[in-house]
Amino acid sequence: MFEFLLLNPGNVADEIHYYKEPSEISVTNPTIYKEDLKHYYQTLKKLDQEDFENVDEAISSDADSLVENFNSLINQAVDEINLNLMFYNFNKFRNSNNGIKGIYINGYHMNNEEKITEVKEILKNTNVNTLVIDVKTDNGHIMFKSNVPEVAVLNNERIKYDATSLNGLREIKEIYLIARIVVFQDPIFAKKFNEEAVYDSKSNNIYSQDGQYFLDPGSELVRKYITELSVEACRLGFNEIQFDYVRYPDSNYQFMVFKEESNYENRINNINTFLRGAKEALHKEGCLVSADIFGYVLTNKSDGGIGQNLETIVESVDFISPMVYPSHYSNGSFGYENPNNHPYSVVTNALDDGLERGVSEEQLRPYLQGFWHTVQDVRENIKAAEDKKLDWLIWNNLTKYELDYFTKLES
Repeated sequence: MFEFLLLNPGNVADEIHYYKEPSEISVTNPTIYKEDLKHYYQTLKKLDQEDFENVDEAISSDADSLVENFNSLINQAVDEINLNLMFYNFNKFRNSNNGIKGIYINGYHMNNEEKITEVKEILKNTNVNTLVIDVKTDNGHIMFKSNVPEVAVLNNERIKYDATSLNGLREIKEIYLIARIVVFQDPIFAKKFNEEAVYDSKSNNIYSQDGQYFLDPGSELVRKYITELSVEACRLGFNEIQFDYVRYPDSNYQFMVFKEESNYENRINNINTFLRGAKEALHKEGCLVSADIFGYVLTNKSDGGIGQNLETIVESVDFISPMVYPSHYSNGSFGYENPNNHPYSVVTNALDDGLERGVSEEQLRPYLQGFWHTVQDVRENIKAAEDKKLDWLIWNNLTKYELDYFTKLES
């Protein structure tokens, strides 16, 4: 039946929407007749004469229901086709380029000619094929022209690029573009919408952690704001939306107040409810979804008090990017007194923890350290990921990368 509807949607839909008495219309491919329905209702429901007078209303209601079900099936089929096409195109790009190999560009540098010239040289001369670019920064600024209502209230646009700028990068070679969006850390939003921020009951003010202001992960307004920005970024030309700071504050401060009690169940629910809702909206727009997480999440079996649990978060996004920076592991981690001096081993051990817990190679895409390290150190970060057959991204907040970090392309 469904196959028939797909092959003949016009005829069926027309009959349902524009039903008339058989004597009033010429029906070419009839699938249902009014008199048949009357007989059906008489027989199946054993209607008495009084009830039978309401059959016309029942038929009309049934037809409306049929239309709704038909449209729902069609929409589901279209969504599934688009989703499969999206993953097909992604895997085609990934396979033809021997993996995703990316660098982060600080959004404020997107109109910095010197910085962008260096990025273009990397794209032209190395195997780097992916760029992560800020859409919404740690400061709460939006990097492109937005029509989201809250942006006008916040006055937080700091426009550095547009669709033309992104297309200009694509002219260099085929690349994959990821939009980085900072979620639950936003000083501008927190100060304007106090009721949506984490509250400090001791100071009777919004909570501040070393100058960072966190939004409540249970806030519906925050979720709506971020999702709408994400959809705009997708329509601007990005292939993927990457959520950062998708977590609770990493603090044991006892006076933080949330909309819901900060316990494991609520933290996990709020983080993953946001991610699943955003993913559903973005998949319909043609964008994949990823989340940055702390590196220790690969090892920690709980949520670290921040709502990031490995087994739950991987179900809510397409990819995870654990920040496995050797410099960020405490002394003694993985048996090393100074983990920062052992980039290959530390990254390898961290990634092994994630893989052994069931994260697939396709879904695990680490952020590697591109700061405070020598050229050889960065290359060891990359080698550790590639030896596990994983994609990778390099982080440097200054958008400063050496050509020698990467594999050179043959001229």
